[in-house]
Amino acid sequence: MAPLRVVITGGAGQIAYSLIPLIARGLVFGPDVKVDLRLLDIPPAANALAGVAMEVQDSLFSTALEGVLATTNEVEAFTGAQVAILLGGFPRRPGMERWDLIGKNAGIMKRMGELLETYASPNCKVVVVANPAQTNCYILSIYAPSLPRKNITSLSRLDHDRMIGMLLHEANSRLISDSAADGSECVRRLTAADVRGACIWGNHSNSQVPDVSAVEFFVDGRWVPIESVIPDRTWLGLSNSLPGGGNIGVGPEESLVEAVRKRGAAVLAARKLSSAMSAANAIAEHLSDWLSPEKSGHSPAVSMGVTTDGNPFGVSEGIFSSLPVRCTIGGDWNYDEGFSMTDDVRRHLEASVVELEEEKATALKMLEKAEAAAGSVAGLVPRPSL
Repeated sequence: MAPLRVVITGGAGQIAYSLIPLIARGLVFGPDVKVDLRLLDIPPAANALAGVAMEVQDSLFSTALEGVLATTNEVEAFTGAQVAILLGGFPRRPGMERWDLIGKNAGIMKRMGELLETYASPNCKVVVVANPAQTNCYILSIYAPSLPRKNITSLSRLDHDRMIGMLLHEANSRLISDSAADGSECVRRLTAADVRGACIWGNHSNSQVPDVSAVEFFVDGRWVPIESVIPDRTWLGLSNSLPGGGNIGVGPEESLVEAVRKRGAAVLAARKLSSAMSAANAIAEHLSDWLSPEKSGHSPAVSMGVTTDGNPFGVSEGIFSSLPVRCTIGGDWNYDEGFSMTDDVRRHLEASVVELEEEKATALKMLEKAEAAAGSVAGLVPRPSL
């Protein structure tokens, strides 16, 4: 069986550095799937990229890694790609407005779409991590029109996992405290497998909607509603307004919703670097649930940034948004129609969708402006005599 050809853009960056070992150890596509890894970055990062390739060689990965190519040649990297992990994008700098970031990255995603359209496998599966991720997916879909829209996804799993981690922290703290108070035996600590029904709706921004209204915990051999373990409705965002008070280990007067939304900024403030280890792990889980023969079709509902075309949740079509999906055998996914929204969640999701529509319009306007400027410059170049 031929190895799976995987391209990672931003191959010299922090997230790639944490993601590569997970792929090489067979923790993403499965231990029986050999991977031909292509690492792409821009020419100024060539030396750093070469250093990453040296470390891959020195690590003696043998489980899943068939080979690795580190290159600054876009065509070389994308040719025959069956999976594309798009980490590379223009970073937000101090003083830069979000709309400026959208414009910068729209041009990059246009180029990525052109490369996918021309050189990648016609059934290439894509996960976009570079922000604004959902709007980047939309731009990508325009310039890779032959690629099925269901093959283009964005990462909302990191926000999903952040929410699950905070829920587990609070649930375990309460269960252990209650056990000690009544003198009962020490309870089993809950893990991610003991949580179901969580969802991230909308944009990957401060308008995202972390939703725990359907969450259940597996406690004492049965599934129980979230409020039987964590009764603080305000912190959970189950009161009339999503943001709220509470002090549950994530910051004074900060609700779960706000804590999830601000987690990336909190990590950046603490590390002076953006999330890398957790982002790489979320990418690995996203791809594993979707594409690994061992997990696809067997995983619970997860949050993924996907096309809204044909969705059953009432979200306007023609954009990409984080929605609950179930991955199916063979590398496909379907909307999880078992999810229903509370009126409060729907109201906040509508605001997030408006933001996505505005981002889409801004990105298209920026691209049109850039293409018009390029055409004007081209018109000034003297034509050779015939």
